Amino acid sequence: MVLAADYVEIGNDVLIGEGCYISDNDGHSLDLDIRKQDVANRRKCLKVWDGIAAVPVIIGDNAWIAPRSIILKGVTIGRGAVIGTGSVVTKNVPPMTLAAGNPARIIRALDS
Repeated sequence: MVLAADYVEIGNDVLIGEGCYISDNDGHSLDLDIRKQDVANRRKCLKVWDGIAAVPVIIGDNAWIAPRSIILKGVTIGRGAVIGTGSVVTKNVPPMTLAAGNPARIIRALDS
């Protein structure tokens, strides 16, 4: 699932496994009253993005996002990087590296 309030860029030849979640936003405001209104608006098929932080997500060419991974707002995944299964990516991943875990961390550099 890709949820973009502002901008999500997915490069060429990117592999994305099943059950991945990629989002450039927090989904809901931290303000309780705004969240309550969000629920009411959902019945009207309306989403109001006021007060919800959104920062672009960029995934470089030839990256591989393994199944059930989560890519959060503001993250850039470099060209050829690999994200391990079930990882939660909260920070940038350099090109040609393997990152995995919750939160994801760099495991090692990959051969180019």
